Amino acid sequence: MSRFLRNSVFGTLAGLSTTLGNFLSGLVVSRLLGVEPAGSVAFAVWAVWLGTTVVNGGLPFTLARYLPEVGARDGDAVAQQLAARLLRPFAAVAVLPALGGLGYAAWLIHGQVGDATSPFRDPVICALIGANITTQALGDFARSVLRGRHAFDAVARTTATMATLQIVALLVGAGLFGTRGAVAAYWLASWVPLVVLREVWGPTGPPQRAVLGRMRRYARFRWASDILGFLVWSRIEILFLQLAWGLGSVGLFSAGMTLANLAVQGPLMLTWALMPRFAELHGQHDRDSMLRLYATGTRLLAFLVFPASFGLAAVLPSLLPLLYGQAFAGAIPAAQVLVCAASLAAISSVGSNLVWGLERSDADFYASLAGAALALVGGVVLIRPFGDMGAAASRALTQACAVGISSWFLWARLGFAIPVGALLRLFGAALLCGGVARGVLALHPGVLGLAVAIPSGAITYVAAVRLFGALTADDTARLHGLVAALPWPIARRADPWARLILG
Repeated sequence: MSRFLRNSVFGTLAGLSTTLGNFLSGLVVSRLLGVEPAGSVAFAVWAVWLGTTVVNGGLPFTLARYLPEVGARDGDAVAQQLAARLLRPFAAVAVLPALGGLGYAAWLIHGQVGDATSPFRDPVICALIGANITTQALGDFARSVLRGRHAFDAVARTTATMATLQIVALLVGAGLFGTRGAVAAYWLASWVPLVVLREVWGPTGPPQRAVLGRMRRYARFRWASDILGFLVWSRIEILFLQLAWGLGSVGLFSAGMTLANLAVQGPLMLTWALMPRFAELHGQHDRDSMLRLYATGTRLLAFLVFPASFGLAAVLPSLLPLLYGQAFAGAIPAAQVLVCAASLAAISSVGSNLVWGLERSDADFYASLAGAALALVGGVVLIRPFGDMGAAASRALTQACAVGISSWFLWARLGFAIPVGALLRLFGAALLCGGVARGVLALHPGVLGLAVAIPSGAITYVAAVRLFGALTADDTARLHGLVAALPWPIARRADPWARLILG
């Protein structure tokens, strides 16, 4: 089994753990707390994501880009020393949000201006947000070191442990202590990856000035891209919704976002191994292999993401109230838009990994800059007057423009052909999948209809993909290889299904 296939499989398992963990966590919070408190928790988690993005300085992703190159050229020991050298200043910066959160909480208590109904006026939640930013940032560093070592099996184990602990802690924390307990549960789970840092904290060796210079430039653009990308790809809409419509609207929008992530995050994590692989191929000047990997990766990701997105959008009118409760039924129209839009963003991730592997983080920065400007305009023009539906439309339009700019750069400037024909055939097959599922639910609504609609849509999709010839022989061979690379008990059961679906 090739290392790339093995990394892809374990990256996918890690992605599934993250997706299921976040999905079940959202269900626990929504069911135990209700719409407005769930919105309060979502707003606190959003603040943690924003703070972590700022504190990271682009370094964790930069490590994942350069450690494979240094390890392949100079040996794993030199790569380890490089990670150790960077951990010390990173840890010094990462601890600042925890100190700041404690200081702000003390000011709220001393000034007697605290308000437990608002996340940013509750001293306990403010302290937890600051502490969570610190542990999340250090955890990102640790996971990036593992990815840089190609230790994707360790990433998968760490992610599964985090997800399990988070769900258990939420059941206890939210059930006993409400919003504060829920935010504390997220913080508790974020400690899991930090055990890796014990291995990283070691001798730093001599400074590698040439590599560090390249890393600094890459990290600066990456950091700026991450901050701008937060406006484009993360949940910046939550801020506008909270300001204009309140925490109830945030709770509804977050439910739709959770389901959109559920549709795409599993397949999306197949791309975790792509950036280190593109970096290696770039270092070897193997452009032909990069061309093939980009085209194949894009087709395979579309093959998995399109039916998941359009199929889920078709069954949401029955599925969302069943999962979250009737109080969240108002989230259905926006959730359908979000789920469909997520597929476009997910498929573009192969090209994003290629751009990063080619050390063109500057191009990602400019695409993110344009998208961020559109996101801010959408927040004023669409979200303030139209609420959740305006937020979903703003997100879809912003991401479509950002993907268009990135795709143009790949094609026109870097010379990588986008497999447009295959993508259109897969898109058509996915539309048929969603149409059949929606038709079944129109005839038989409810749980029984769902039980029939989902397999009916899946069968339609497989038949349409074969009829349209959307996948090449090399694509199916790679999918069989991914199944074979799964742990043996899973592979043994999955192989007959893969042969039935793929031929």
